[in-house]
Amino acid sequence: MEFGMFHEFQRMPGQTEAEAFTQSFEQVDAAEEAGLDVMWLAELHTAPERSVLAAPLTIASAIAARTKRMKIGIAVQVLPLCHPLRLAEEACTVDHISHGRLIMGVGRSGFPRVYQAYGVSYAESRERFVEVLEILKCAWTQERFSFQ
Repeated sequence: MEFGMFHEFQRMPGQTEAEAFTQSFEQVDAAEEAGLDVMWLAELHTAPERSVLAAPLTIASAIAARTKRMKIGIAVQVLPLCHPLRLAEEACTVDHISHGRLIMGVGRSGFPRVYQAYGVSYAESRERFVEVLEILKCAWTQERFSFQ
């Protein structure tokens, strides 16, 4: 059995974004020191008063640079909002920086307001999810590929 922590990089009332990041990274450091196996990161948009975790792979890269052992999990990357090739490259970059400690969780999100903010139809999110996932799998397993 593994033990992990789910982190939203919360921003407390009156706290600046920089203070929220500092406090959250201190919690990450404490989790590594306490021997936790994995740090799970959310992807949260349109709520800057609550969380500063809009770019989980960017944060995962920072965690990879400051930890040695703990795995870093994305829970979840909202695929329909992503460009598949950019996401494939960014995830591979984090996986290399972390020496293979990245766990890539994917999903659709149940918050239509996030799709509205990005100008993406929530009604199309299932189809987009399947397409992005298919492209990611090709990008990560084939040297060359094309997609229609």
